[in-house]
Amino acid sequence: MTTTLYLLNYINSIMENQQITNPFKVIKMDNGEDVVCKIITEYKDAFIVERPMAITENQQYHEELGEIVSQTGLARWMNFTNDIHFLIAKRKILSMANLAPEVSFYYKNICEKLTVAEKSQLKTEEEVVDKMKQLKGNLEDLVSELGDDSNVLPFSPPDKSKLH
Repeated sequence: MTTTLYLLNYINSIMENQQITNPFKVIKMDNGEDVVCKIITEYKDAFIVERPMAITENQQYHEELGEIVSQTGLARWMNFTNDIHFLIAKRKILSMANLAPEVSFYYKNICEKLTVAEKSQLKTEEEVVDKMKQLKGNLEDLVSELGDDSNVLPFSPPDKSKLH
């Protein structure tokens, strides 16, 4: 019994030290997902993570090899949000490990590109409405610049009674 307790304490101390030295982790969730992220804060029952990304596997046919090849990549873990920080309950985590250096480099590179892209993201619904008005105005300007539409042929569906 004391050996088990000693091992648990030892493993906990290792995990705490790893977390401080390397915040970049791969997490195995209880639903089978693998998530790559940066741990920002640890609480008793949860982690705050930054920019979690799901590990995806896509299969494509490789013409030169003549076979199907698997490609592994990263995709947004949670869609339809601009948030970059998420709370993950510890009870949903099966396992956690440090990212391999090459995956860490790849993940950081993607995060840098996302940071640049986020600077131009719309932040509020009002900004979305304003952008839509701007696009509508641009479209109206373009239509008025084109002017006369006499050089445009009307589209008519093909006559299916004739063979070509």
